[in-house]
Amino acid sequence: MGNSGDAIPKKICGTEINERYVRPLLDDSGRFGEYSRLDGAGTRTAPCDLLIDDYPVMEFRFAWSSDSVDLMKYAASENSMSQLTEPRRSTKNSGHETVIGNDGAISTAACRKGDASYFTLTVRLPKASRSDTELRKSIAKFMGVYMKAALERFDCDGGSRHGTSRS
Repeated sequence: MGNSGDAIPKKICGTEINERYVRPLLDDSGRFGEYSRLDGAGTRTAPCDLLIDDYPVMEFRFAWSSDSVDLMKYAASENSMSQLTEPRRSTKNSGHETVIGNDGAISTAACRKGDASYFTLTVRLPKASRSDTELRKSIAKFMGVYMKAALERFDCDGGSRHGTSRS
């Protein structure tokens, strides 16, 4: 990417996002970059990190599975990349299930890709204070917008009530 200064990338991990949802989650600026193993070619799980001056400031994990995911199980597990501090289910019905923590979020929705039926996205903020709840609203806004855009990008239906997705 190679952006410098305060120019937040228009695409993060291949998904377009308005910087107004990203800026509240970043406490510094510098040279933006990206580390990604998300290739879209049959990958079941893939990490992607937004970097500032080569250090991760947002860590994403894209995952596809054949079974639905118990988000609270992964959000609360110490053995999971998705472990969040003080995880709570989101009360907003945004077409996908979401759990928000002080330092990130995890969402899942119906999405057919190969033999997978569900898409799960984890976003972690490694620099967030684990005891601070101030970012929760900004994390929830970001996750709602980013997840919706990612579902469109991957040609999903956004997790309809019937759990079906477009072919």
